[in-house]
Amino acid sequence: MRVEIIDNTAFTIFEAPKLDPITVVLQDIAPKQGRMIIECYGCAWSAYWGGMGNTNIREFILACNAEYIAGKMERPRELKSDKAYLLRIVQAVQHALREVY
Repeated sequence: MRVEIIDNTAFTIFEAPKLDPITVVLQDIAPKQGRMIIECYGCAWSAYWGGMGNTNIREFILACNAEYIAGKMERPRELKSDKAYLLRIVQAVQHALREVY
């Protein structure tokens, strides 16, 4: 897996197993508030957290369970296969954050 940093808030993950390139945007909106936007293969997901404790968005994403993050980002009435796909993407994002930051 290769990670290319776009700027201070965004990066793209290449060569994640069985996934197309993943672009991630992390935003610290205010103290204890953050947002993550993920795009992969033309699909996009986003989530906002208004109570992250005393962490920034990167630390929060790394501290959380991947299933929790994927559940927060999934759309209503999403198929099980779509949920599994999103979970794999979130796991790749967490892996990239551990490796790069």
